[in-house]
Amino acid sequence: MSPQTVVVVGASRAGCRFALAANAAGHRVTLVDEHPQALKDMSIDAPYFYGAGLPAALNNANAIGQTFLEANPELMECLESGIDVRLSTILWGAFRNGENSIHIGTPKAGLVSREGNELLDHDVLVIASGARDFVPSFLGWELPGVFGAKAGLALLDSYGVFEGQRVLILGTSDIALRLMRSLRSKQITVAGVVEPGDSIAAGPEAAAWIEGEGIPVHFGAVIASAYGKVAVEGARLVTLDGTGSEEIACDSIAVAVATLPNVELPAAMGCRMRFSAELASWVPEVSAQGETSLDGVFYLAPKADEAMIEAMLARISGVARAERQPSSSTLSNASSYIQQWIKSLHQTGGPDVIMCQCESVTRGEFCHLEPPKYLGQGMRTSQTPTNQTDNPHAPRLNQDLVKRMTRVGMGHCQGKRCRDEAAFTLVQRFGIDAEDIRPGSYRFPLRPVDLSLIADDDETDDIRLNWQMWPYETRNA
Repeated sequence: MSPQTVVVVGASRAGCRFALAANAAGHRVTLVDEHPQALKDMSIDAPYFYGAGLPAALNNANAIGQTFLEANPELMECLESGIDVRLSTILWGAFRNGENSIHIGTPKAGLVSREGNELLDHDVLVIASGARDFVPSFLGWELPGVFGAKAGLALLDSYGVFEGQRVLILGTSDIALRLMRSLRSKQITVAGVVEPGDSIAAGPEAAAWIEGEGIPVHFGAVIASAYGKVAVEGARLVTLDGTGSEEIACDSIAVAVATLPNVELPAAMGCRMRFSAELASWVPEVSAQGETSLDGVFYLAPKADEAMIEAMLARISGVARAERQPSSSTLSNASSYIQQWIKSLHQTGGPDVIMCQCESVTRGEFCHLEPPKYLGQGMRTSQTPTNQTDNPHAPRLNQDLVKRMTRVGMGHCQGKRCRDEAAFTLVQRFGIDAEDIRPGSYRFPLRPVDLSLIADDDETDDIRLNWQMWPYETRNA
């Protein structure tokens, strides 16, 4: 089969490994990644939960770019191998012929960077968009100094601008352990670890390392609040049995409960999705070769191995499509751990904590499907959830409709902070499975796009002159 034009979205380790393998196989490869991000792009907490305390050093784009490359050897290898690498570039949409778009022709990816906008033709799209932070709400989570574990690792290891000196970590998952190791390697104090259960979620080896480092672990507890006048100065913890509370002095609070797959792109494209309890997320259905329900669109999971990369390359090279890949059962159940945290936080924090920062909607208002108070009493009537599940015994729930009812997820971050907690809160509120709730939809553009960057993608003079809908006088003016 002749060489294909391949666009790889995401310069994660898996994305870089695939790009290198595809390039070595003779395909024309373009690797796209939104990092290193501009400060204003980070402010909407995408793809990670950076919070409100972003360092001013991020404004030095040249220094950040150099640090980012030095911290990512796989990416440097891609550059040195001749792959077309597009950094600080957002893939905001992907377009192909379909029922409602029959004249697109060759599939196209919409790219935007500081230099402008481009629609890139391609034969194959490989989505290796990695994972993002899951961050549940608690009192004070809007303070500067509260951030997600993925954001913390990015600022520590890829950007080199982390400013915290004393960090409290919420959760004992694998991502929490990674963050702790990175912090300790840079001689940053871990003030403590908070765990609602009675053991370390990442396992006995992680527990032994934490004990060896002398890091205090607060079992059977959750955070009640973060406090500080203008930024985080400390946190108050409460025990789940109600026997006591404790204050921890810290300047940073890292939420390391879990990470979830970045599935905005395949969901918005219309790939068939399924709910994975192991990953606590909807993910694309894929074949044994990683191909989604859309021909030529592949999904490369963050933990994909070399066998999957080889299978994907074989499919791109013309091997017949295989059957759908069976669900993995070797991963820990992230859904259970997330639900444990949400239940514990809601039990101890109560209904008045703000769940949606953008729209100032509380947990209680969301659970009772109430519009936010700022709309006024005349617009705050009781509402009933609806859904299109096949389960006749389940309440009828659709997260898009719940968003319209409550405005949770409708703010400027477009649900990047709250949509996941909202979904699991509905699970607990109505006692149904996550797969019985139609998930919130994604739309293009996947990120806010500056009009000034796409303004140059305009009609030609010939189109302007011969556009049949303009009045004759305008065309000949």
